[in-house]
Amino acid sequence: MAIKDTIAAIRKEAGITQGEMARRLYVTRQAVSRWETGETAPGIDMVKLICVTFGVPLERFFDMPMSYYCQCCSMPMPEASLRGTEADGAKSGDFCMFCYDHGDFTAKGVSMDEFIEATAPMEAEALGISLDEAVSLMATLLPHLKRWREVADNEEAYGAELRERFGDEVMDAANKKYVMADDAAHLQASELELAIKEQLRRAMEAGGMESPEAQRLCAMHKRWLTLYWPDGLYTPEAHKGLADGYLADARFQKYYEEVAPGATQFLRDAIHAWADKLA
Repeated sequence: MAIKDTIAAIRKEAGITQGEMARRLYVTRQAVSRWETGETAPGIDMVKLICVTFGVPLERFFDMPMSYYCQCCSMPMPEASLRGTEADGAKSGDFCMFCYDHGDFTAKGVSMDEFIEATAPMEAEALGISLDEAVSLMATLLPHLKRWREVADNEEAYGAELRERFGDEVMDAANKKYVMADDAAHLQASELELAIKEQLRRAMEAGGMESPEAQRLCAMHKRWLTLYWPDGLYTPEAHKGLADGYLADARFQKYYEEVAPGATQFLRDAIHAWADKLA
């Protein structure tokens, strides 16, 4: 669907006039009219404002589904030759040849902001837009792409409180470490996460904060933390503080209470007892 038709559809879905849309976007009615006739088109920043104001995903302004774009840099991949390769040489279903080669990312150890600054010139040239527009577009798209999405989701859900507790430098380092991890590391972390929930069940059945099952649970939990925490951050006190946060946060309680009622409290108490021995 052309941009002019997309804008008209969004306005009609909202049940408003061109004048009302203009007021919400801080533009003139004539500007909205020109967009809808195709005489002019909104810039990248205005497209972002339209999406935020009317609660629509950015991909509505693109003719192709998000799978058409590299899930790392957002570069369009209209041809198979532009796709990267997996470890076995097969074409990647998610990433372009510039971002992904033989099962690994070509750019490692960078944050999303650093990645945008480094690759925006290539994006601008490929799409025929200005550098500023490319930066703005990538800053909007990348948090929704596979490589960056989980970091963005975690930042939105927990970033403010974790930054307050640990500081921006620590959180930025943690995000960078997550992005640097390859698929094997992420798979290991996911498998360990599931194993921790099963071990929590076993530890609760065994009873007692100092049972062998509880000790194993805490050791596994520490291992999981250090997969993503920056090197040198882990301390028994930090571990205990995180466990306290679990108990105080309904989101974590919901996650751990899937194991059994009282699981969050048990995990917190077990970590405290285990960490006290390490201190």
